[in-house]
Amino acid sequence: MKKSPILDYDVYQWMLKTINQIALFDDRIGDESEFHFLRSNHWLLDAAVVDRINFRKGQFRIDLVFAHQKQPLKLLVRHITVHSDRKKAAIMSQLFRRQAAKDQRGTIIIDEGLLNLGYN
Repeated sequence: MKKSPILDYDVYQWMLKTINQIALFDDRIGDESEFHFLRSNHWLLDAAVVDRINFRKGQFRIDLVFAHQKQPLKLLVRHITVHSDRKKAAIMSQLFRRQAAKDQRGTIIIDEGLLNLGYN
């Protein structure tokens, strides 16, 4: 059986001090342009929505994948919910997908040629 690592109190304090000094603050003030990517979500209106069901830790996890129609590598994955039954998860994922999609019939598709994949 694996033993969990034990940190000394001094090492723990040093880690917290180092993380706070280096990673979180670098002595400069941010501006509004740095958060533009969070607000530029207009592309989601014309995105193709794909539902994805994964079996993880005894439950079926429902995710929605939003992919831009013209730039398929621009995508966003959102976790929705979990269910214990596969059939219920499939029904719920279809309902969530139809509600989230602009085109509820699912006719917006992603062109595979736009991905520029090189099969070697």
